[in-house]
Amino acid sequence: MYLKKKYFAGLTVDVEMYHTTKYKNKKVTRAAKINRTPENMKKVNERNAAKNLRRIINTNFTAGDYHLILTYRPEERALNPEDARNDLKRFLDRMRRHYKKLDKELKYVVVAEYGKVSMHFHMVANGGVLPEEINKIWGHGRVGLRVLDDSGDYIKLAEYLIKQTRKTYNDPEKAVFKKRWCSSRNLKKPEVETSIVKASSWRQYPKAPKGYMIIPDSIEYGVSDITGYPYQYYRMVKIPDKKEKKRHVKNNIRHPA
Repeated sequence: MYLKKKYFAGLTVDVEMYHTTKYKNKKVTRAAKINRTPENMKKVNERNAAKNLRRIINTNFTAGDYHLILTYRPEERALNPEDARNDLKRFLDRMRRHYKKLDKELKYVVVAEYGKVSMHFHMVANGGVLPEEINKIWGHGRVGLRVLDDSGDYIKLAEYLIKQTRKTYNDPEKAVFKKRWCSSRNLKKPEVETSIVKASSWRQYPKAPKGYMIIPDSIEYGVSDITGYPYQYYRMVKIPDKKEKKRHVKNNIRHPA
C-alpha cells in the first residue's frame, strides 16, 4: 500500500504518492539517512514554501488579477522594518475601504523584499481597480502592475515571490513579517484529499482523469529527503473548453496564453 494525497487549488491539482513506514511495499527499503546540512534543509524549506504559496495563489487568484510591486521614492524610503509594516498597514486599510466602495472584498498575499538600499513589497491582489487609483492609494512611489494570465498555474510567480524573501526571512534586522508572507484572512485554503491505495506501486507515467491534463515537466520521481522512501509527484491542470483548448493546447500540452 501507499498514500496518495491530492491538493485541489483552483484549476490545478497537485498529486503526491509516497510510501511510509506503515504504508509500503514489502520490497521497498528505506534509503540511507541523508546528511541534512543547514544549506540542504534551507533549500528544502524554500521549495516547500514556494509549493504552499503556489497552491494559495492558484486557489484564490485568476486571470485579470494583479501582481503589484510597491516601491518607494528615495526621499520616502522606509528606514526600518517597523516603518515598512506601518506603511503597508495604512495602504491595506485604504485599499479595503476603496474595494468596499466598489462592492468588492480585497484579497491579497504580500511578501517584503529588502534591497541594497530600500524596502519594497510584492503583492498579489484581486483585480477590478484602476492602476492609477492604486498608485494614488499607495502614495510613496511608483506601483508596478502585472496582470495574471489565464493559465491557472502560477508556479513561476510563487517561486519568484519566495525568492524575494531570502534576504529578509529569518534576519531580525530586515524581517518585516514573522513569516515568509502575510495574507488577508478571507483567502480559501486548497482542498486536500488523502487516500490509501492498495497496490504495490504506482504507474511509472501517471494518467490524468477526464477533464485534466498532466503538466509534463512537473513529474518528479525520487526518494524523500525526510522519510527516505520513494515518492512520485506531479501537477495537473483543468482542460479549458473547446474554444480555449484550440487557442492554448498543442500536442496535448497546455501552454500559457
